[in-house]
Amino acid sequence: MNDPLGTKGLEALIELRPKEPGYPRRLMRLRAPPDPLWLSGTLPEERTRCVAVVGTRRMTPYGNRIAREVSGGIVSAGAVVVSGLAQGIDSVAHQAALDAGGRSIAVLGEGLLAFEQSGPLKRRRLARAIRERGALVSEYGLDFGAQTWTFPRRNLTIAALADAVVVIEAPVGSGALITADRAIELGRPVFAVPGPLGASTWEGSNRYIAKRKAHLLVSASDVLSPFGLAVPKALPRPVESEAIDRALDLLASGAADADAIAASLGLPVAEATTLIADMLLAGRIAATGDGRFARL
Repeated sequence: MNDPLGTKGLEALIELRPKEPGYPRRLMRLRAPPDPLWLSGTLPEERTRCVAVVGTRRMTPYGNRIAREVSGGIVSAGAVVVSGLAQGIDSVAHQAALDAGGRSIAVLGEGLLAFEQSGPLKRRRLARAIRERGALVSEYGLDFGAQTWTFPRRNLTIAALADAVVVIEAPVGSGALITADRAIELGRPVFAVPGPLGASTWEGSNRYIAKRKAHLLVSASDVLSPFGLAVPKALPRPVESEAIDRALDLLASGAADADAIAASLGLPVAEATTLIADMLLAGRIAATGDGRFARL
C-alpha cells in the first residue's frame, strides 16, 4: 500500500491556534489568521528568512531552469523556500530547495489528509520529502477536499509566511499573481523574472515589472541582498562536452524543445533540461520564446 506522506507524518499532525506557542507570528498580520492551522513537519525559527517562489503550472523549460536556479540560490544563503506544491513552478521550487540541501514549506489548498488520499502520487512523494526537511501546512480541515475558492486563500497564506515573493513565469490571471497582489497588500516586496516578449506564460510577470508592481529579478541575490543574505560563490558545474556537441549539432538544423533534445540525445528529460541550462548559461543557445531553444 502506498504511503507517500509516511505514517510518522500522519501521526505527527499538529493543530495550532493563533496565540498558541509555535503558531507563525507572520500570520498574525492577517485580518483573519488561519484558525486552526494544521502542520506536519517543523517550521523554521521566526528569525529565519522565508521567500515564496511561485509561478505557472504550465512552465516552459526556461521557467523550469530559472525556478531551480533561484530556489537553489535562496536556500544556499540560509533562507527557506515557500510555495504551494502545485504542478509546475511550485513543485520545481520545492524540489530544487531540497536538492540544494535546504528547507521548504508547502502550503496546501486542501486538508493534509485529503491531499494524502487523493493528491497526485509524484507530489505526495515530494510532500513527504518536504515534511522531513521542512513543513506542510494547511488552514483547512484534515479531510477537506480542494475547491476553486480554497486556492486564493492559500495564496494569501503563502504571501503572509514569506518575507518576499518571487514570481517566475506567470500568465495574466495566474494564481501566482494573486499571491503577488496579497504580498503587496501586506507590504512584502515582490520580484518577478522577465520572460520572452510575446510569450503568453510570461505576460503577467512582464506586466508586473513594467507597471513597477514587481522588482526586476535576474538572480537569487536580488531578493536576498535586502535581508543581508548572499549566495555562496561556487565553481561552475562541469558539463559533458560530448553531449553539448551533439545538442548543438541537433540545433544547427533548427530550434527544438527539451523533449526533442532529450529524445535525440537519448537522455531523460531532467538531464536534458540540466544540459540546456548549462548551454544557456554558457551563451551557446537562447530561448526562442515558444518553449524551444536555438543555437547562437
